[in-house]
Amino acid sequence: MYDSVGTLLGNPRATYDSAGNETLTYTEYDVFVMPRSVYNAEFYNAAQAGLHPSITFEINNKADYHGERLIRWNGVIYNVIRADWTAQRDKLSLVCEERVHNG
Repeated sequence: MYDSVGTLLGNPRATYDSAGNETLTYTEYDVFVMPRSVYNAEFYNAAQAGLHPSITFEINNKADYHGERLIRWNGVIYNVIRADWTAQRDKLSLVCEERVHNG
């Protein structure tokens, strides 16, 4: 059941305050997701490539995804490692790893 909401974060846009400090802002898109575990084989294969997948999000409607590289769920930001089409034509799985720095 897709009763959880994730927020896809679009490409960042830099803004600057009066002191010249940069702040990144993202376009945000809420989507219904189903969080899933990462399969063991996938975890170990990715680890050999230096990646650390920690969660997979299945998106109910693949049309909601536009290549975003970040997703926020339950206050945690994840990097999208890979997007996979599921056997069901309208769904998409995002294999993700938790960001080391969530700022």
